[in-house]
Formats: sequence, structure tokens, C-alpha cells
Amino acid sequence: MGKTVIRVTFNDDLEAARFLQTCRRKGMDAMVEDPRPIGRVKRNGPDLASWLLRNPGWHTVLEATNRHAAWNAAWKINHGQRRGFETLAYEARAVNTDGAWTVEARRRPAARTAAPSDGDMDPLF
Repeated sequence: MGKTVIRVTFNDDLEAARFLQTCRRKGMDAMVEDPRPIGRVKRNGPDLASWLLRNPGWHTVLEATNRHAAWNAAWKINHGQRRGFETLAYEARAVNTDGAWTVEARRRPAARTAAPSDGDMDPLF
């Protein structure tokens, strides 16, 4: 016979802990599930854009089915066509790793400004 699974959610951690202890005292195989899946947490749209702002560097944001889909997704991010990326503060690239196409994105690095001159140079005009 299959195992019956009942999921219960609580807004208060203390209530959840009490319920868990009650279930265990009654001999039930009770356990706490992590509210977020390990590893693959879906981030999309504005949430993805704000996550990229907080985490510098290149990150895989999409696993594409083929090269064309990866290039289209990267183009949409680069040109601000994707929701959450309208500010054009992000860049993306399509990457082929062992035959699997993924899209990596990052926040564009800040433009470097020239250091202020000391006034030692003569003007050209």
C-alpha cells in the first residue's frame, strides 16, 4: 500500500513546531519540508532582474531547447524587451555547454570614467 502524504502550512513557526512534535509523539513519520526547492528556484521577470542586481557576475537564467531559442532570449534581455529588463542595465549571452544551450545574464558593469587630470597636460587647441 502507498504512503499517504499530508502537507500542512503554517504562518507561525512556533505553531508548526508544536504540530510537528504532536505528530511525532503519536508515532507518525512527520518531517519539515523546505518551503523552497533546493537548487532550482524559479526567478523570472522583475524578480530575476533584481536578483541579478544583488548577485554580481554571470548566472544561468534559462535553459533553452536549441540555439535559436537561446539567441532570442539573450537578444530580448540585451534590448530590454523582456519584462524586468527595460532599464537596459543587463547583458546576456547564449552559451553552448556539451550540446545544451543556456542563457547567462549579468548586470552591466559600471562605465569607467577617466581620472581627473592634474592640469599638467597642454591643451590641443
